Amino acid sequence: MTYNPAANLMLLCCCILFVFSSARADMVTEDDLLADIHLVSSVTHMNQTLDQTPAAVTIIDRRTIKASAAVDVLDLFRLVPGFRAYYVNANFPGVTYHALGDDNPRRLEVKIDGRSVYESIFSSVEWTTLGVELDDIDYIEVVRGGNAPADGSNAFLASINIVTRSPLQEAGWKVHSQIGNHNIRNNAISYSGQLGAVQHRTVLRHSSNDGFEDFAGNYAGQFTQIALDDGADTTTFGFRGLWTPSAKDSIELQFGFNDSEVGIGERNYILRQIDYQYQHLNWSRINSDGSTFEFTSYHNKFDISDQQDALTFYQALNFFPEGPLKESLAQLPDKLIIEPSHKAISERWDSEFRATFDHRHNVRAAYGAALRRDKVKSNMLFDMSDVSAENSSRVFAHFEWQMSDKLIANTGFMSESKDGGLRVGSYRMAFNYQLANNHTLRLAFNRGHRAPTLLESNQSTFVRYDENLILDGVVVSDSDIHAEKLISSELGYAGSLFNDHLHLDMRLFSEKMSDVIAERREQYPDFDGQLNIRDNTDSVTARGLEWQAQYRPSSQFLIHANYSFVDLTHSAFYRSTPVEEIRDLSGVNPKHLGSLLVNYLTKRELSLSAMLSHQSRIRHFSGNDDEGFTRLDVKAAKSWQLAGKDAEVALTIQNLGSDYRENYFYNQFSTRYVLSLKIGLL
Repeated sequence: MTYNPAANLMLLCCCILFVFSSARADMVTEDDLLADIHLVSSVTHMNQTLDQTPAAVTIIDRRTIKASAAVDVLDLFRLVPGFRAYYVNANFPGVTYHALGDDNPRRLEVKIDGRSVYESIFSSVEWTTLGVELDDIDYIEVVRGGNAPADGSNAFLASINIVTRSPLQEAGWKVHSQIGNHNIRNNAISYSGQLGAVQHRTVLRHSSNDGFEDFAGNYAGQFTQIALDDGADTTTFGFRGLWTPSAKDSIELQFGFNDSEVGIGERNYILRQIDYQYQHLNWSRINSDGSTFEFTSYHNKFDISDQQDALTFYQALNFFPEGPLKESLAQLPDKLIIEPSHKAISERWDSEFRATFDHRHNVRAAYGAALRRDKVKSNMLFDMSDVSAENSSRVFAHFEWQMSDKLIANTGFMSESKDGGLRVGSYRMAFNYQLANNHTLRLAFNRGHRAPTLLESNQSTFVRYDENLILDGVVVSDSDIHAEKLISSELGYAGSLFNDHLHLDMRLFSEKMSDVIAERREQYPDFDGQLNIRDNTDSVTARGLEWQAQYRPSSQFLIHANYSFVDLTHSAFYRSTPVEEIRDLSGVNPKHLGSLLVNYLTKRELSLSAMLSHQSRIRHFSGNDDEGFTRLDVKAAKSWQLAGKDAEVALTIQNLGSDYRENYFYNQFSTRYVLSLKIGLL
């Protein structure tokens, strides 16, 4: 028999669920009466139960976060079916859903309390500057599937909303310290209290680590040594204030900053310095008739400086082939052509108004409009010293119609306009049919568009001697680049069993993406004769199955399992001259992903956790394949009361076993030990 880790993981999950369900099926306890009712707002901007939503949703709540063996936010996405969390460098992670997991995955909308942290200059999320750690999070809503009708065109594949803990949930001072191998040093202090009429939670945090260990071993038949300079040093400050001037109104203000130094690169590393700041204002009103109004506005700003090796003109000539061109260029005087520091700015302003009305002729609705301005500046990426800016607007609406006691219809649309006349639209339609109490089938159709970002539509990267002489063409955007397209359909099931202790979610899906933006290579009159052109070059089809299950037979036990199978077809138009070349990239995403979390909390407040994660093989076009791996993380945490305040000590061991590699052969994820201490102070 062929060993199949994914099948074994599924079998193990089923066995555990069967054992506990057999033991608990006929028992009703106090936990049955206190079970949470999960409400979701990220799909339609209306509060809906999981059996009402027009899309598959994973909720990672506070209980699951505490039970997990996660050390950072990235680890939590291993609990979501279809999500791949990976490391380009030790402190340069990426997250993607089903496909398109490159160095800068840019088709997920990621929000914190409704504020987008997706930034324009690299068209992705800088996870190092997120400013949120596990202790800050109340819960996470993950919409699995295109969510552009609710969150805009960047929610092309999926969307994530991280909801932080309210200032009302804690009181007083708390300190948290972590130490571990790889020189992990994380320290934080927070205070929750009151400033006049404002409840607030304020956090100051510093974290650092040395990244992956230096590589020394055999690769491609040769002994290879590579020094990995991919550590990080980060300082973060955050403030969240809540004011309720009336029973109907609440006003929330958040602001913060982040100062980071991160090593990034491929073999040759550069030091990236990031200064990040944000301000976020939210006002909401709940009317007596159940309708709501909400206004939110935020501002994000990234100041980025890459410290890199300077390059002179004569040094660059060493890369030119011998010949008349090189001899002619050698007659020019030497000069600096690549500065030792590359500076860039990425800035976003966004304001949005939303409103809902409730149950008029069995119809609920949410609608709204938003304005956004993105501004970027980078001489290296845009071949100019001026600012490049883009204004956009969007309108959206969602309707939920209770057609009968058993059938609910959802429909939603979004229209987005940008400077230059570009307009894209997305819509979704779903029908949820209740087979029986707590058992619902969902049939959903989605058509989404993703507009090109500022970088994708305007990139112009050249190495110049002067304004008239280009030494090397790197990347330039095609003048006719246009929006990506997604057509998807799904058949889903959401249900609960055993007095609502077991929650199940299953999804059969088909997703077809066309005009996907990537890079093709063409001939160009520079030193290597090649130029990468950013264009609509790729097409992707993903079909498969995913499921998740969470079982809580009592307040002491938690079992969370998920699995996804993705059959991916990915073709890329790579070159048209001198010979047309189309590449098959179908193996660049793992077919099998899954995880299993088991947690037991003793009556003496000792929490024991084991978290098993599996990823099947990835076959890169370059031949630098990543073998599949199964990783075991364990955690033991002891809680107690110290002078009337909560205290906890925990030991987490990640990857208890052999090393595995991520992205590059020298990125070896070895066993990681992290000891943490949390103490509440008076």
